[in-house]
Amino acid sequence: MITEILEAFETKFNRTFRNIEEIRQEYSTVEILDIWLEYEGIVGYTRNIIDLLGECEVYIEE
Repeated sequence: MITEILEAFETKFNRTFRNIEEIRQEYSTVEILDIWLEYEGIVGYTRNIIDLLGECEVYIEE
């Protein structure tokens, strides 16, 4: 999964990220989720996914 996240960020921002920690320092969990979903071709569903997780009592830091 980390490899896919790195690829998504490198593609979107046209730069190299050394590791997931570097991404986490610059972007929130929601931004990481949104960028990865977009990379996978799933656009516009981030808020719905976050809301669904909340209903299941799984919370992510916004």
